[in-house]
Formats: sequence, structure tokens, C-alpha cells
Amino acid sequence: MNIFPFLHFFVFLVYLFLIIVILIKDPKSWLNRSCVALIACFVIWSFGLIFIYDPSASKDTARLFDNVGSIGWISFACIFLWFALIFTEKKKILKTRIIYPFIFILPLLFIYKQWTGFLTVDYIKQSWGWESVWSDSIWAYLFYFYYLSFMIMGLYLILNFGRKTEEPIKKEQAKIIFVAALISLVFSTLTDIVLPELNISTIPTSLGNVITLIWAFGIVYAIAKYELMNITPFTAAENIISTMADSLILLDREGNIATMNEALLDLSGYGKDELTGKSVEIFFREKDFKSTLLNKAIKGEIIRNYELNFKTKTGDNIPVFFSSSAMMDEAGGIVGIVCIIKDITERKKAEDRLKEEKKLFNTLMDNISDSIYFKDKEKRFIRVNKIKAGRSGMAPEEMIGKTDFDFFPPKIAKQSSADDDLVIETGKPIIDKVEKIIHSDKTEHWVSTTKVPWHDEEGKITGVIGITRDITQRKQAEEAVKKSQQEFVSLFYSNPEALVYLDENNNILNVNPRFTELFGYTLKEIKGRNINEGFIHPSDKIKEGKKLSIKGLEGYLNYETIRKKKDGTLFPVSISATPLVIGGQIKGEIGIYIDITERKQLEEKLEKLARIDSLTGCYNRGYGLELLDRQMKLSHRSKSPLLLAFLDIDGFKSINDTFGHGEGDQVLKEIVGLFKSTLREIDIICRMGGDEFLLIFPDNSLKEAPLIKERLDKDLIKLNQTLKKPYKIDLSIGLSEYDPANPLTMDELIRTADQKMYEEKKNKKIE
Repeated sequence: MNIFPFLHFFVFLVYLFLIIVILIKDPKSWLNRSCVALIACFVIWSFGLIFIYDPSASKDTARLFDNVGSIGWISFACIFLWFALIFTEKKKILKTRIIYPFIFILPLLFIYKQWTGFLTVDYIKQSWGWESVWSDSIWAYLFYFYYLSFMIMGLYLILNFGRKTEEPIKKEQAKIIFVAALISLVFSTLTDIVLPELNISTIPTSLGNVITLIWAFGIVYAIAKYELMNITPFTAAENIISTMADSLILLDREGNIATMNEALLDLSGYGKDELTGKSVEIFFREKDFKSTLLNKAIKGEIIRNYELNFKTKTGDNIPVFFSSSAMMDEAGGIVGIVCIIKDITERKKAEDRLKEEKKLFNTLMDNISDSIYFKDKEKRFIRVNKIKAGRSGMAPEEMIGKTDFDFFPPKIAKQSSADDDLVIETGKPIIDKVEKIIHSDKTEHWVSTTKVPWHDEEGKITGVIGITRDITQRKQAEEAVKKSQQEFVSLFYSNPEALVYLDENNNILNVNPRFTELFGYTLKEIKGRNINEGFIHPSDKIKEGKKLSIKGLEGYLNYETIRKKKDGTLFPVSISATPLVIGGQIKGEIGIYIDITERKQLEEKLEKLARIDSLTGCYNRGYGLELLDRQMKLSHRSKSPLLLAFLDIDGFKSINDTFGHGEGDQVLKEIVGLFKSTLREIDIICRMGGDEFLLIFPDNSLKEAPLIKERLDKDLIKLNQTLKKPYKIDLSIGLSEYDPANPLTMDELIRTADQKMYEEKKNKKIE
């Protein structure tokens, strides 16, 4: 009995069933439509094979239905390539019209050649039906090439998409479809092309349509398990709630718990059964919680970000934000309450850290042994610490408004003023400048001075921040070593800084008590050892140490780097070295190590103050333009685009004039908060001045601009709804793009964005 007609008839029905399943899912989806077209090819192919495998059919009948089936077995390769382009989201390619003739004309040509006898030239009757005989013409080989190349292109697109996508569901979908398609490609090519070419006809060779069931079922499996074709709003909402980082509680009209998400269970430590039906008051110890919040929520009032302490099952208190809103039925009645509880433990810790850092800064200002001062553009003192004021012989408040000319001789005051001008004009800091100063009382001091530019809220340089360390003792020690060998021993051991005496080969001859105190090594432990063995060097600083030892033998050096204590602690040091000359010959060198940990910490804080806009917390104009310059250079090297946005707050002057500058300052803070919550971490926010901002988007072009503006507009609407101010905050935005192929200067980029911003503002008819 010949079962092959029945087999192909069964396969024909299965394919029809799969088409119905896919169309029920979503008939409007182009991905569904392409999938239906692919399976329709298998339907036509299977329909033709029902009659070809009927031994009672005539040769003409077999030829007729082979030609009908050829519509399917010739076309499915191009339909698969079309499906792959849609699945892998190649929208640019699909929008190109020229791609469609490339995909669909070739199969039409091969169908025509099949019908005119250029592919299948004859049919031989076998016990199981009719076997087709392929021609040896060039058309048969061209068909093989078309079939394999289109299939391989489609498989490559899906494989590459699966590797690159970061979405786990799409990655699984691509994996299933690729494996199923690859298996079908290999085995159907074997049965329908390789075996006929080898003239093996003992078994039916045209079983490709049966084997492609693996492929079809693979796609349907991806549909069923991963919702490839359709994601319902209910599924999306359920996934969002279950994956929310914040805790969610649904209450009934009496304030009792109806249900909750996993985040709430994790936060509270309770089980679901322990909470269902209980009053939400179980989580809050505040006596007035029911009267102040719960009753308001039951009455339908919206509560946003009310700070409370959340009580866990173990009795721990967790600081949280409590928000709630009522759920209404169609008649407008309250059916329940949605509560969102946000754990703000980390935020509280951050606030405490900020307070601690501010306290630490003030402590450093008032207690560090270095002089710290702030000057305006006229080089007048704005703020000084106690040490600076004490060295000038007056109280800190008495120095305010005075200049260096009130405390130093004209020559020294003039040099200090020139250094201030250099920092203000160039924006570049002066780091660790060693100089001798003479006070008005004729006392001399050696100091190490660092000065950095001081920026105002608009990013403009308005003065100088300076830190000066008195290094008189260090310089005296260095001079004493040079002047007198007789005083060497006394000075060496009594020096307040860490000293080491080395021979010409850098072997340790002696160390002073401060060296032992600083590094933890006694002279007995290290005497005779080479200083560059690594016991006081991090592993990456050994080569540096050897170079410094050579320079120390050549003449005086001063260098800042990192060294290691005996317990492994790394710390910053200032290293000075000078050769030891005896009898006109260099016999070794003296190294001086100074712990500069406190100074480095203060310099870092001062540098941060010079970069950040103090009102909004974003980058100021000066540092923002420096970052833009870096990003432009990086974009030019990597050949990647860079998107620039220039923004202005509409009607900001009116807000200031009507509600006061305090309200205007709050608007600026809210706008920066909006930017930080909406943009990516790598995007750069800079306040250019007043109500103007500059946003920098690395690896973005004008093509992504609509999506960015859409996100900003959407979040701005939410912000206005949240603030409920008697005015509306709105933005005018201008965009420009840095194209490495056609680069513009920084000024041109900003000017283009600025012009477009004013064009948008003009269109809104805003002053």
C-alpha cells in the first residue's frame, strides 16, 4: 500500500492548521503575514506532491501538479529571506524599494523555467509514484545557487540578530527559528537535491515538505512559548507589576490588603497568606497614619512621596516614600487603592554622606595646616581658612575684600596676581608651584601653591581657589644637606619628614625615625637592601622608582607619586631627592618622602567645586565645553556621530518676575532632575548660563532626535502634572549633529543648535 499520498495530504492539512493559528494571533502583523506566506509555500508544495505520489496518475497529471507545487518549493527561499528581514527588524532595508525586485523576481523566473521544462525535464514512474528528472542545464544549477544563497542569507540574519540582541526573549526566538530552519535546510537539501543528483530512487526523494514541518513547528513553538506574534496588554501589565523594583499593594475600600507583588514580600519579610486581609497599618508605626494618610487614600485623594518608616516582620524600620491613588469603577466609585512603597534607604545614606562630606570639608578648611582661600576676578579674598588668616596676622573675616598687596611686598604680590590672572584667563590650574614669599614683617617662607579656576553657576570663571602649603622646613632641610655635611646627622634624624640615605647604587644606608613611622620598616629590616626592590613600591611603580633614583643622582628633583607601607597600604607621597657630594664626587643621595594624603583629598574636592554648577548639580559651562571638546575628538577618531541639544526654558523671565528668583532657581533644579531621570548615564548635562542648557549625546545622531524629544516631552508633561504650579514649564530645543565625515567646529555646532532653538521658540511666539 502506498502511504505517501496520504502522508502529503496530512502534511497539507497540518500546514493549513498552522496558518489558521497564526492568523488568529494577529492578522495585521507583517511578521505574521510573512510567516503565513512562508507556510503557504509549504501548503502549495504539499498539495502538488499528493498527486505526484499517486501511482495511478498519468505522467501529464504528475507534470501538471509538479508545476503547481513548484510555486511553493521555488518561492519559499525568497519568502524566508523576507521573513528574516522582518524578524531581525531591518527597517532601513525593508523601506528600500529596490530590495523587493531582488527578492521576488528570481523565483518568478525559475517558476517560468520550470513550467517551460528547463528544470524538470521528465518523470519516471516508480512503485511509489512519479520521480522527477532534473535537467543538466545551467538553469538547474542557477536554481540551486538561488535556493542555497537565499536560505544562507536568511539564516545568517537570524543568527547574527540572536547574538547581538540584548533581549532574552528575542534571543531565544532567534535560536529556535535558526536551529529548526538549519535542520530543515540540511535534510531537505539532502532528499530533494543531493539524492536526485546521485540517481538514488529506491525511496521517494521529494520529502522536503515533510521535513520542513520541523521548521514550521519551530516557529509555532516560538509563537506559543515566547509570544513572538502578539503580546497582550494584560501580559505586559502583569510582567511590569511582577518585575517592579518598588513594592506594590492593592487595598480594598477599607484599607485592607487584597494583594501585593513580590517586591513587597521581599521588603517586609511576610508571606502572602500572612498579609492578605490585614490592614495596611501593619507596616506603619506612626500613630496618625490612619488619620493623615489612610483616610485620605480611602477618600480618593492622591498621595505622592510621603516619607514614612516601614515596619518589617522582624521589627526593623526602613525609610520609604509612600504614594497612593484610588481605583475607580465605571460609575466613579472607589473599588480599591493602589499603594506604591519605595525603599529610600540608599537615598538616605547618600544624604547622610553628603552632609558628612560637607562637614568634612569645613573641618578640613578650618583644621588643615595648609592655607586655603577663594578670590574673585579682582583678586580680592572672598573666603579664607583660619590658617591663612593666622599667617596674615588677623581674623578670617578681616581679610575679606583685601588683596595680596595688603600682606606682601609689591614684587611678591605682583607675581601672585599674575598667577591669578593666568588661571582666570586660561582656565588651566597651577599645580604645586614652589616659591619663596616674604611677608610685610620681612619673614621669609617657602611655599608650595596650587591654584584652580573658580566657576560661577553659569560656568564662567569668576575667580581662583588656592591652597598653599608652607614647606619652609622641607626647603631648610634640603638646604642644610647641601650646605653642611657636619650638620647632616642631626638634621637627618630630627627632620619632620621621612628621609632615606642611599649609596650610589641605591642601597639603603640609613633612614630617620619619620621614615620608620611612615613606612613601618626599621633600619635593621631594610639596611643594605636596594630601595627599588619593591617593598615600598606598588608593583606598577618599580620602574618609575628606578628612573627617579637615576634623576636624584643627577640633581634635585621633586615628584608626586604613590608608595606602599609595610602593611600594604598605598598612599600619595611627594618625593624630593638631591645628590650627596663628598669631595667633589657623588657618593649617594638623600630622599625625602612626605605624606600628602590630606592635600590630595582637598585638591580633589576643590577640583570638583571647579567643575560642578552649584545650583543644579550638573556640569558648569567651562567644564561642559571641555567635555564637548573631548567627545568631538573621540567621535572623530571612532567615526561615530555625536548629537548636541541646546535648550532654553520658555517664559523663564516671566516666572522669575512673577514668582521670584527663588521659584526660578527651583525650576532650574527640576529641569536638571528631569534630564537626569530621562537621559542615559553616558549623556552629558551642562548648564550654559541662566536658563540655557547644553545636552551631549555620544553615539547618537539626528535620527535618534525625535525619540529623545518624545521622551523629554513625555516626562515634562508628567513633571508639570506632579508640580501643579500656576505656570507651565516648557522647553525650546535646538539640535545639531557632529558628523566625522563632515566635521564642524565646536562654535559652529553650538551656534547651529542655538539658532534652531530660537527658531523653535519663535514658532511658539515666545520671547
